[in-house]
Amino acid sequence: MDSFYFFAILGSIVVILLIYFDTQQRRKVKKTLAQTNDVEPLLMMQSMNNKLEKLNNAIKKAGSLPEIEAQLQKSTTDYKSGKINMDTYNRHLNQLLSMAEEHLKRSLVH
Repeated sequence: MDSFYFFAILGSIVVILLIYFDTQQRRKVKKTLAQTNDVEPLLMMQSMNNKLEKLNNAIKKAGSLPEIEAQLQKSTTDYKSGKINMDTYNRHLNQLLSMAEEHLKRSLVH
């Protein structure tokens, strides 16, 4: 009977410790989320930088792509002024990059 009480008390202490550490971790996560709430996603920023480099390289290779350059300039201006968000800007870069790559493929075929 003594071992029953020993294990019951020990189990209760373990449960209390688990609950305590869980609440501590939840507070830390909430605090971290609150601090990083307004930070733009780093990976998306890196992806957009890579796409911009590829676009600039494609424009240099093709010589001149006035339509793509104009759309890129407009999208970049809109993003920097806050008219469009990061997701929309990223989608525009995807579209422009695919257009530039398609143009390069067509120019290599001819």
